[in-house]
Amino acid sequence: MAHQSLSKYVRRIYDRFIKLKEAPQEIALGFALGLMIGMTPFLGAHFAACIALASILGWSKIAAMVGVNITNVFTAPLIYPVNYWVGARLVGVSNGVRWPAAFTAEEMINLIKQSPLVLVDLCAGGLILGLPLAFAGYMVALRAVRLYRRRRSPDSNGSEFC
Repeated sequence: MAHQSLSKYVRRIYDRFIKLKEAPQEIALGFALGLMIGMTPFLGAHFAACIALASILGWSKIAAMVGVNITNVFTAPLIYPVNYWVGARLVGVSNGVRWPAAFTAEEMINLIKQSPLVLVDLCAGGLILGLPLAFAGYMVALRAVRLYRRRRSPDSNGSEFC
């Protein structure tokens, strides 16, 4: 039952996304921007950053808002550890961070003092993984919008499925 309602919800979002009125490139660029921002560790600022950057760049704000939802309360526990792992392996700023053996107040304060180092690796991993994700998202969104519009154009006979 929950699967059907989730499926309907995703289908409704897809239908609204594909029917946006902007140019296909603006939609695809907005979606890619949202994906890229969604991979950053600043979960509380994702929506504001998407709207601001999409407005400045002239890309679809709605498509950016759809893309940024790649990171949410359900996916963040999966995405952020991978981002951190990639960032720590490739940038390695936080390699000297000492993780607490016990969760005492003193250990937690020490970890908080070291958190900017962890944040650098988390951001680096998000950018490293976000760039190819944004590129792929751009290509998929552009193709989907163009295909939808080709099928819905008045001169189309409905036989185009490329």
